[in-house]
Parts: sequence; structure tokens; C-alpha cells
Amino acid sequence: MTPTIQVLDEHAANQIAAGEVVERPLSVVKELVENALDAGASRIDIVVEGNGVPLISVSDNGHGIPAAQLPLALLRHATSKITRIEDLSTLNTLGFRGEALPSIASVSVFELSTRYRDELSGAMLKVQGEQKPSIREIGRPQGTTVSVRDLFFNTPARRKFLKSLNTEFGLISDMVSRLALARPDVAFTLTHPEHVVLKTPGRSKLLEAVAAVLGNDIARRLLPVSVARGNWQLTGYISPPDLVRAGRQGETFIINGRVIRSNLLSHSLSDSYHTLIPAKLHPIAVLQLSMPPAEYDVNVHPAKMEIRFTREQELAEFITGGIREVLLARHAPTSLGFKTAFPLPLNKPPVDKSPLAKRVPVNPEPIGKLGKPASTNPLQLAITAISDPMRTGEKLIITPDSGNASNLYSRAEPDLHSEPDVPDGFRISERLISEPVQATEPPAPRLDVWPLAQVFNTYILATDGSSLFIIDQHAAHERINYERILNQLKKVKPGSQELLIPLPLEFTLQEEMVLLEHLWTLREFGFIMEHFGPQTYLMRGIPDNIQSGEGESLIREFLNIIITTSKTPHIETLREEWAYLMACRHSVKARENLTLMEMEQLLAQLNLTENPFTCPHGRPTVVQISQSELEKRFYRTN
Repeated sequence: MTPTIQVLDEHAANQIAAGEVVERPLSVVKELVENALDAGASRIDIVVEGNGVPLISVSDNGHGIPAAQLPLALLRHATSKITRIEDLSTLNTLGFRGEALPSIASVSVFELSTRYRDELSGAMLKVQGEQKPSIREIGRPQGTTVSVRDLFFNTPARRKFLKSLNTEFGLISDMVSRLALARPDVAFTLTHPEHVVLKTPGRSKLLEAVAAVLGNDIARRLLPVSVARGNWQLTGYISPPDLVRAGRQGETFIINGRVIRSNLLSHSLSDSYHTLIPAKLHPIAVLQLSMPPAEYDVNVHPAKMEIRFTREQELAEFITGGIREVLLARHAPTSLGFKTAFPLPLNKPPVDKSPLAKRVPVNPEPIGKLGKPASTNPLQLAITAISDPMRTGEKLIITPDSGNASNLYSRAEPDLHSEPDVPDGFRISERLISEPVQATEPPAPRLDVWPLAQVFNTYILATDGSSLFIIDQHAAHERINYERILNQLKKVKPGSQELLIPLPLEFTLQEEMVLLEHLWTLREFGFIMEHFGPQTYLMRGIPDNIQSGEGESLIREFLNIIITTSKTPHIETLREEWAYLMACRHSVKARENLTLMEMEQLLAQLNLTENPFTCPHGRPTVVQISQSELEKRFYRTN
């Protein structure tokens, strides 16, 4: 049978349109609040019951709808915002499609009451699904109230895709909060069901709205932004580098009063914080962008959240440069002149006659389980020089001409022809690293420094003869372990060590699903898991490079990372995440005492890494204070 082309009836067309416009209760709240804002409201009250399906009510004190025009409100593409297509280039309203009300009414029990500002009485419109709308005269104050009950009553399949009550209302409260940030001149109230969740003063002060949404503590710490270029203006507030979040939920972008999502703006904001905050962390920001409507297009999606710009590259540079300038001006280096070492000087340590200058760096070659080095002579020379620096005139200097640990030291005259004895009771620490970082080529720039002391059992003071360096021992050791473990994972498949007594582990349903999906990856890392019962697995083997007590915590951290990741990670990403976990676990911690030899060993190994200046998470490992900066602090002049 040949199919025939038919014109869908109005109700079917509205339901299809509702599939695009009304995805979930959040969509209803957004459309109704935007209509209230377009109506010039200075106060908007939102009531949500449950997850929004039982009731959504939005009341405003705007100019209302004339009673004679009320029947037109439910017709598709009926709008008071534009009259022709050219109006889109000068659009200053939030709504303009004329699809919101008919789409919402087609999938709910819909009620709208309103009174226009120039009329003495109001009107109420009621409609349920395919029924004919009914309109009657009522008395009410100026403004409009829209009540949406029993959402998706005639499309039960749509309800199946809704999340839990907390999830759906969380999305609604998040959107209302962002709308309140976009319009600080409007007083918002969100109630659920009788508890006031959000209340903003509506006094046109953005910082007051930020305090109501994000809290007073955060609002006090934010930095104001106000930059302009031509007919572009960027205003708002951003967080200092020490106030960050793990996700982008703290970012709100507003263009001409419209809350939007934009990868361009998100990436521009991240670029402005480059090197100022650790990787994978994001700032808190409420940014309002003012620009001519002709330079962007919001008519690319029915929800009007996505946006396109005509001059994307220029806009990105404007935002990044403006925010970066604010950050550097407000958070310049401290009075001591601290700055991240990018790049560090390449000076080699000058020869000094003091005993400290004769201290010898420890060979960064691995120290085995019995504390015996793979290469004997350099280590014994180091032991002798540290235990009795005046006994020999020899000094060992790091040379970057080879990545081989056995060739890391060159001898300065005079040479020794006999191996010195190791002092009784002297023992080399085994806790720093198990294997060397094999550098394929000499990394540049070099971190040619030697340690002086440890402060707060956390930071190593070092020098290259012209500057003072402060090294975070945990961050430095993380960098060493991260590159070593990542190289191992890429080159050699880790082995497994079987547990004498298998360890039973219970998982949640979500954790079990993730575990089953990535079971082969865990097996490659060295874990041996066996199904034991409902949501229970026996851990029979663990990677051979971890201790037996670390298996459970590592695998749970591994699962948590995947659960909190929005996308299915690639194998390379999983390897990097695993290297992060392992590096942090096996690194020396803050407030852990190190001997001078251990500090020398740590710096020698850090010097062999590809990037000795940041830890795997983006935090700096080294802070530098130049000699000239110190002299300025003490008012010393040449």
C-alpha cells in the first residue's frame, strides 16, 4: 500500500513540538519564567511540588495579557515578540518562537489566569489535553499566574525517562538560580512545596543575588570583572585561583540577560586561569556579556540555550585577556616576589668552599627492597661525602648528557682509587622511589639545584647559586612517580600477585555495572576479580607494584573516577587516571621528615622528569625567589 501524505491535526503537532520544547519539568519552569521576565515582572514566585509533575506554578506581577488576546496564547507560533524574520537580528526578549504555551498545554492540565494593566478585571483560561479551552472572567491583581498540573499525563512514555524527585527538582532549582543571577533586578522566590528554597532581594545588585544563590562566604571572596572592547562589555564576578570546583557547575554565562551554555565561553574562562589553578579544576564565575543581538544567534535549538557567535575567535581572546588581566592585577605574586619557575635558570651550581657545597647528590638509580643500589660506586661515594664531607675533595655533579642512571654523575678531581667504607648504622631510605624515570632525551629546562634544608617537614629549600627555590616534596614526588608509572603502563603489562586470603568486596548496583564494563581494564592493571554473589566479588589478585592493604581503596577510587566522568573514558585516559592514583598513593606526604640525602635523591630524580615544574594535577612543584628580589626586601643596593 502506498503511504499517503497527511497534515497532522493541531493537537498531534503540539505534542510533537512539546517533545522538543518540553523535555522535562525543568523546561516548563524555564519557559514560564522567561515569559514572566519578558512581561516586565519585578517579582516572580515559583512553586514546585515533587519533581514538577504534580504541579508547577509561576506567578508574576508583569503587565499581563489582554483578555481579548487570551485565546491566541495557545496557538502555535503566536507571539508578541517578533512580527517578521528580520526582528531576530535585534531581538531583546527571551522568548520569541510562540511554541512554549501550546506545547506545555498539550501535555498537561493547563490553567492561566491574568489581568492586563489597563483592564479592571482578569480572565482565566483552562485546557486539558485535546479538550477545547474554556475562558471566564475573574478578579485578580495585575500580572499572570500559570499552573501546570499532571505533566505528561497523556504521554506516559515521557514520564519513564524522568529521573528521581531530587534530581529533577535539583535541575529546576539550578536553572532558577541562574535566571536569578541573570536578572538581579527581579525578586525570585522558589518554594518546594512549602519550604522556601531560594529568595533573592531583586535590588539590581548582582553581588546580592550571588550571595543568595552561592552563599555569603563565596560572594565575599569573588573578584569583580568589568572590561570592554568596542561594543562588547563583560561584567560580573570570578573566583580567585584558590577558590575552585571540581566541575563547571559554578560557571554561569549570561548574554544580554539570557542564560546560555557555550563551549566557547567555558574554554575562554579556563584559558584565563591557565597555570593559575590545577588541571581539572574550574573557577566559580558569574559573567554577563553585553553585545549587539546581530552578532549572535540563539535560534539554533528549541530550548534557546545553545548559541552561536559571528566572531568567535575575537570574542574568545577578549574574554580570556580581560579575565586574565583581572586575575594578575588582583593576585600578583606576594610581597616576597614568589613566582612559578617557568623557566628556571640553567646555571650550574658554583663551586663553594663551604662544607655544604661538598654534599653529594644521591644516585637516582633505584634502591631495592634490601636497600642495595644497582650501581655501587656512586652511592658509596655519596655516603662518604655526606658522612664526612671534608674527607674527600670530590664533588659529584649532575650531567644531562644521558638518561641512564648509572651515568648521571661525573667526577671532579681528585679521583678516588679505593672505595670508602660505609659508616656503621647508616641506612639509605627506601621510600622515595622503586624505579628510575627513564628520560628518552634530556628534558629542558633543567632543574639544576641542590638542597639546603627542609621547612615545616613539607618544603625543601634549594638553590642554584643565584636563586632560592622552594620545592613541595609531595608534589615533586608525585611528578616522579606519575611519569614512572605511566611509562610502565605503556610499555609493560603489570603483573599480578595473588592474595593468600581472597578479599570479598561489596559494591552498589552502579559500581557493579561499572566494574563489569571495565573488568578487562582492571585485569590489565593486575587486578583479579571473581564474582561471588549478588553485588559481591572476590579480589584474588592485585597489581604487583602495590601493597596488599591498598587493593580495595585503589579499586574503589578507580570506580569512583569512572562514575563521576560523563563520558566513557578511553584506555589511555584510564591509564593516566590510574597513574594519578598510584603516584599519589606512593609519594611522600606533607609533614613527613626527610633527611638531606633523601632530599638530594628526590631532586635528582625530579631533574630527570619531562616536566619537573608541575605535579600531575597541575599544581606547581617549585617556587623561585631570585637573589635580586631578596636584596630588594632587605633594601640592599649595589
